Amino acid sequence: MEIAAFWLNIVGFSLLFGTFFLTLITRKTNRHKMFDQYLWYIGLSWMWFLFQFIGFVYLTVLQRDTPAILTVNTLIRYAFTIMVFHRIPLFLDTIITGEISKDSKKISIIVGCGTFVLLILLGFIRSVVIGPYVTVLFNALVGGSFLYALFRTRRQHSYRAKRMRSFLVISSVAFLFFSWYAIIFNVFPTLHRPGFDPFVTSLYIIVWCLNDVMVYLREFSSIGTRERNRMESFHDRYKLSEREQEIVRLLVDGMTYKEIAFHLSLSPRTVETHIYRIFKKCSVSTKLELINKIFPLRNPT
Repeated sequence: MEIAAFWLNIVGFSLLFGTFFLTLITRKTNRHKMFDQYLWYIGLSWMWFLFQFIGFVYLTVLQRDTPAILTVNTLIRYAFTIMVFHRIPLFLDTIITGEISKDSKKISIIVGCGTFVLLILLGFIRSVVIGPYVTVLFNALVGGSFLYALFRTRRQHSYRAKRMRSFLVISSVAFLFFSWYAIIFNVFPTLHRPGFDPFVTSLYIIVWCLNDVMVYLREFSSIGTRERNRMESFHDRYKLSEREQEIVRLLVDGMTYKEIAFHLSLSPRTVETHIYRIFKKCSVSTKLELINKIFPLRNPT
């Protein structure tokens, strides 16, 4: 079990590192706020899992038990736990609404501070009885948060909701499983082995990363799919109405204002009004600027 956990973690960390860079590449062509928060979540999660793995290797593989080193490792994990919990409300808000609201900022501060206080109290108490149940609580909260976001986006057809739905399913199931898993070993501690935690964690990381790779390949497998995803993300980011989305698509296809008016059975004046509103929402002044904002890698000439 320990050997399998060791090598699965190596594979998992490599995949998670790759997932970070795939997301970074996606962000360069799609400036949605969701990707900024997702990069934070991946990076912080990678560091948390890394220090969990370091503790496992130190105790199990190297078979050492130096309290000072283990204490430092635990404190570092606590720090990353606080940062992850602080970021989760912001990340989920960008999936649900496409923005970071004032409420989610307040919630993230409250969650971060609450996690900090709870971990400080746990450090002072140093109870082997309370500690495992705090782990259960943390995992249940994270799993419940992802499940809540999945529920909120179940009927959404936005780019962000469709892209992140499989991630939300995997993460909510995984963290709720971690919570039940912790409860089982609290009730039956003799069944627990040191290799179980990193083994299960590595399986989650691998499934998560393989899912992200599939999403990435699906998005970039063809020019048509890629451009459609960028269009959907653009509409979502700037909160365009259905009529405005139709007009943007026709503008991108090269139609003139009169042709758009004829195609949509509208007056030219109405089309001009819609386009004025679109330009104002997107902070552009010409059709060329609008197209270059949707497809930033296109050559302006």
